[in-house]
Amino acid sequence: MSAPELTDEPLQQRTRAMTHALREWDPDAEVQFESANGRLSILTTLAPARVREILATVGEHVEDVPEEGQRGGGCGCGGCGCSG
Repeated sequence: MSAPELTDEPLQQRTRAMTHALREWDPDAEVQFESANGRLSILTTLAPARVREILATVGEHVEDVPEEGQRGGGCGCGGCGCSG
């Protein structure tokens, strides 16, 4: 007996459900799972607190994670003067 083939279908279903929920409020919202680092990317004009509320309605819990350059203060670009 061979092992069952693993697929990304459950993850794809969750990603589609999150996208659908967000698009009720932001028609251009995009949700992508980044398999390289295991993070979820959410592109939307909605406030982070609102995104968390909406995703909770479909059973998802998300937390804000600062971009790599934003950790430790400042954006990390070296040119905008925002160093903190």
